[in-house]
Amino acid sequence: ENFYNPVWGVSTSDGEYVTTTGLIPKTGVWSYYRSAGNYMPFGFGNMFNPLGYVSGAYHNNTHTYYKRNLSYPNMGYFYKAVGSGLEITKQWPQSDVEMVAASLPDFIGAERFLTYYMTVSGHMNYTFMGNMMAYKHRNEVADLPYSEPARAYIACQMEFDAAVKLLVDELDKAGKLGRTVIVISGDHYPYGLEQSQMEEINGGPIEKNFELYRSTLIIWNSEMEPVHVGKYCSSLDIMPTLCNLFALPYDSRLV
Repeated sequence: ENFYNPVWGVSTSDGEYVTTTGLIPKTGVWSYYRSAGNYMPFGFGNMFNPLGYVSGAYHNNTHTYYKRNLSYPNMGYFYKAVGSGLEITKQWPQSDVEMVAASLPDFIGAERFLTYYMTVSGHMNYTFMGNMMAYKHRNEVADLPYSEPARAYIACQMEFDAAVKLLVDELDKAGKLGRTVIVISGDHYPYGLEQSQMEEINGGPIEKNFELYRSTLIIWNSEMEPVHVGKYCSSLDIMPTLCNLFALPYDSRLV
């Protein structure tokens, strides 16, 4: 309930780097891209693969964007994206639902799997004419008492929502849901909206120096009782938290 997501210098890529490595990015460089040349033993794929997991990473945008084609394999994943093994409709933004549907056959039959999705359906710009995911869900938000950008923002997040539903439904059908942990986190606040538009959705003013960065982290399993965590934390805490939950050894001097 008190989870915060800073905006780093390379916004999306740095946010991803912090979440998946527990490290602070270096200002002025693409830290995730630079990490492709480093030994990354605490990358999640590198930690789970020796335990017999099938570890894959998927991105429904261009496979070379932010040099993910280099950094993801170095973290221990096989990698598929647009232009590199992920066959989905080419539009802007691409569909999270299509990404999940296309990737499921790669891992749903495995005994153990680790699947990382870097989604793009919720990306700006937030208009109904220039954003295909917002356009797709436009009728579902037509009656909301918000400006067009605020409604378009909510509309394109609905595609991610539908992708999560598809994933949960298919895991359930395969008998895997009760043995799967799902982790959801964003990479930064929606800076594609004006402050006033974010405040429409929020229902009131947002303090710019701190509360603007308040976000959501969900760690969920279908067999668990809900737990609301009140401790103050940030995206920097995700990687070591997951390591602790899964009893994965890591060097706390480095994280």
